[in-house]
Amino acid sequence: MSQDPIFQPLTINGVTFKNRVFRSSLGGRIDYYNGSMSEARIAWDRRFASGGVAAIVSSNCSIRADGTAVPGYAMIDHDRTIPSWRRLVSEIHRYDCRYIIQLHFSGRQRDLARKEFAGIAPPGATDRADLLYGLRSRRMSLAEIDGLVDAYAKAAVRAREAGADGVEIVACNGYILHQFLSSAINDRDDEYNGDLRARAKLTLDVLRAIRAAVGRDFFVSMKLSGRDEHNAYTAPFVRAVGNTLADTMQVAKWLADGGLDAIHVSEGDSFPHPLVPAGNLPADEARHVYNALFYEGTRTALMLFLMQSRLFRRVMEWNWGRRVPYRQNGELVPERIEGMNQDDAAQIRKASGLPVICVGGWQTASRIRQALAAGHCDVVSIARGLLANPTLVRMFADGLDAPPRPCTYCNRCAVNALQYPLACWEESRFDSRDQMFAEAYRVYEEAAVGTAS
Repeated sequence: MSQDPIFQPLTINGVTFKNRVFRSSLGGRIDYYNGSMSEARIAWDRRFASGGVAAIVSSNCSIRADGTAVPGYAMIDHDRTIPSWRRLVSEIHRYDCRYIIQLHFSGRQRDLARKEFAGIAPPGATDRADLLYGLRSRRMSLAEIDGLVDAYAKAAVRAREAGADGVEIVACNGYILHQFLSSAINDRDDEYNGDLRARAKLTLDVLRAIRAAVGRDFFVSMKLSGRDEHNAYTAPFVRAVGNTLADTMQVAKWLADGGLDAIHVSEGDSFPHPLVPAGNLPADEARHVYNALFYEGTRTALMLFLMQSRLFRRVMEWNWGRRVPYRQNGELVPERIEGMNQDDAAQIRKASGLPVICVGGWQTASRIRQALAAGHCDVVSIARGLLANPTLVRMFADGLDAPPRPCTYCNRCAVNALQYPLACWEESRFDSRDQMFAEAYRVYEEAAVGTAS
């Protein structure tokens, strides 16, 4: 293992990671409605820390209640949240695992509104609804933007006071900072739009405010979409592609100059998006949970009606994957998903000079080693692969190249997460249906007894 790239320690801004595998942001609706933390959340993160990852990036953690994408996730919007985060971080540190709190604000990329904001369009970069669901948005005023920057800085201070090893700023996948960054979304006519530098102003201001609040000796990373691919599932009706890799490389340079420590590379200008999480669209299952979005978007009622048609669901599945590189002759090719972002990550790494974390379907040791040895990235982050196999890193340490039952990239986990526990719902990976449900609910049992397996 001393020669294995996966198990080489890495130090970034004073934080030492014992290996090169992070758990990416991954968390279901297991906290309380008001944003306070549950015992299940602690058991959830403990599961992955005990499995051997070097660091955990928290599930999206709202910096304000009106920026919550889905209720049921722990927030960091007030000082009263600090003790629970401190307890969680302390628990994860028992496994020599670092903990990074992901600072999040949804903007129009809101799947479910908290009750107090129901029927009220969330603040965003534009007044336009998104193309897929018609998720509503309200153009933020300059004063509101200033308040948002301040909220990010205060949340970062709380994370530091809670003992977290760092924070990750979400600026990808259609959430608020990405809405300002994206040429396909941002249609403002003020200082926050025009050229790329103007669109990046809010993101750079947030980084500057966080650095001023927490100092230079605190780990701060940012998650960016390498490419927007705005037309990935709407073309030929929409031609705009949004930000390109060249745009993101330039933004990465500015962020490096602004004191960022690392960049986490994703893809896509929305979530979900054909490039994130890459894989199948299980439309038959999606129709059973899509009703949760009914009142959030202007197109959701029509979509829900159409989704009752089996023919329409097959068209949805075809359209989801027809323009992206992980299919061949209409069939999913798992080998094309694993590491699919590494070439973009390599370009962003070269342009910025910063350490790069790369997400993208990783679950095979040899492929991870190749990416690390080639210098395409410094760290890989895994979500679905660890959801399917929480002890994946320990498997690598034991000499396995791949888990006996790998993730199938079916995305049943993602589509079910709005209403059901975040878990692997691919029955073929289990000995029985009962075993699948037992595994899905195990985190709640662990919350009661305080153990991990």
